[in-house]
Amino acid sequence: MPDDFEVLITAQEAWPAFEHAVLNSKSEIIAGFRIFDLRTKLRSKEAQAIGQDWFDLIAHVAARGVSFDLTISDFDPVFGTELHEMTWTTMRQGHALKEVLGHHADKVQIRAHLHPATAGTVPWLAFLPSSLKRQNAALAELTPSRKARQAVQLKRNKLPRMHTVTHHQKLAVIDGEVLYIGGLDLNERRWDTPKHDLPASKTWSDVQVLMRGQEAQEARAHLKSFVAASEGTTPPSKARAIKRTLSMPRQVQFPFLSPRSALTEIEEAHLSAFKDARHLIHIETQFFRSSRIADALASAASKRLDLKLLLILPALPEALSIDDNDGLDTRYGMSLQKSALATIKDGFGERLILATPVRPMLANRETLQTLCGSPTIHVHNKALVVDDRYTMIGSANLNGRSLRWDTEVAVETNIPARVAHARKKLLQHWWFDPIPDAAYELETLHDWWQRSIRRNGVVRPKNRTGFLVPHDPANRDDLAQPLPGVTEDIV
Repeated sequence: MPDDFEVLITAQEAWPAFEHAVLNSKSEIIAGFRIFDLRTKLRSKEAQAIGQDWFDLIAHVAARGVSFDLTISDFDPVFGTELHEMTWTTMRQGHALKEVLGHHADKVQIRAHLHPATAGTVPWLAFLPSSLKRQNAALAELTPSRKARQAVQLKRNKLPRMHTVTHHQKLAVIDGEVLYIGGLDLNERRWDTPKHDLPASKTWSDVQVLMRGQEAQEARAHLKSFVAASEGTTPPSKARAIKRTLSMPRQVQFPFLSPRSALTEIEEAHLSAFKDARHLIHIETQFFRSSRIADALASAASKRLDLKLLLILPALPEALSIDDNDGLDTRYGMSLQKSALATIKDGFGERLILATPVRPMLANRETLQTLCGSPTIHVHNKALVVDDRYTMIGSANLNGRSLRWDTEVAVETNIPARVAHARKKLLQHWWFDPIPDAAYELETLHDWWQRSIRRNGVVRPKNRTGFLVPHDPANRDDLAQPLPGVTEDIV
């Protein structure tokens, strides 16, 4: 492993490393997360020596004089009520932290930011009846305490504005030198281990990177400027080693649902990497819904007949399998993924490996959380590796929303030692025993993985060699609902 670049798989690896970096901070921690719950338990022994949770950890370093600056995402109170409540729970935690710190209170700054992009008048009016229905349903479910203390912007006498964009990034910079970045937020729901031995509804495979280098300074500049950039008051910060998605309200929003895309660096980096690929493209993603990504992959396959694709994704969207939400947004997303998978299947044929992880045990019964007779593992990874020359890890999924609308940040590298480390960690994660050279070398990887994954799909769980089984593109495809004329970027 390179001294300046470490890939961390699941919270069991990532959180202790993050805790260590925070404990060793000297002057400043600046962060941007979608979810950051200060009640999250500390996992490392060195952090547990000073307290029980992240509230205690931040209080400890702030009392030493280290500044802690966190921007957390806020959400549309009607369409994202539960997430909006989480945000304002964290805000209340921040106020309590300031009270505890006393004369060190100025060292802590926790702010919530709701992306200012909203639907234009035409789509807003079209969606207003359903928005009001959702608003009334959400208000009916809330206790007076939750209305007053958590769902602070959900009000009966206020017309819903329909905020369409969120900040989806998850990163922190310590002392301007250390960067912690990837797809993992901070709350107990995100806890999982590389063994994935929790019930299906509690699994959470994810990837973070802890690193040093110029990327940390670029990420810090982004964190200092992204709020103003998303509001359109300043241009985005300059960056080369980190890649971003960033949008802002349009100058003329009247007929538009979508914001104005200011940066699509993550999408552009994917498309460029596909063009340069020679042997293997390895992707792990929560969503595979972008037609632009699918078309670019199929194009690369048609130009290089020995190019292969390994794609690892969940059995079903979390909204359906875990939250039991089969609403129109879920069904539209499933339709987009069905189409994107068909595109790459046509392009790659037998050179495509589609895989989904499951736990190595028999499920009690067949449900939406089972595949090949076993409980599924939720894939939240956002990783790309091309050959042995390039990798990118961050917060963006391969859907239009992540690539065009929401605030996302990823880090890329072509440094050979870093790429080799990322490849090995990502590939080995899915297998129980150390993988042989044939499962790692570019020339032989595809055949070994294809054969092993197919075998895992038909043998008893106790006889499997790893978590991966063949992905089933037809799984509940009866729910897939195309929406002609609706932008794919909305989901």
